[in-house]
Amino acid sequence: MTDKIQNRLDELLHKMIAPGKNPKVEMRWSGIMGIGPKKSPIVQKVSDRIFCAVRMGGMGVALGSLVGEDAAKLVMADL
Repeated sequence: MTDKIQNRLDELLHKMIAPGKNPKVEMRWSGIMGIGPKKSPIVQKVSDRIFCAVRMGGMGVALGSLVGEDAAKLVMADL
């Protein structure tokens, strides 16, 4: 699915944003956004030796370090 989306974005770039030019894309990023009916992240033990820190609603960069710290505390408490 990522290739399909990236190809469409390239097409829009060349046909609508910069027609007649040859812009170079230097960096790309793709990922799966974890969203749900609630706004708060999920940090929990899923099973033995498996923990999750997910559903940051597109705020992963902003919330990642705090959620990571919460996940680390959960793992350490389980040792």
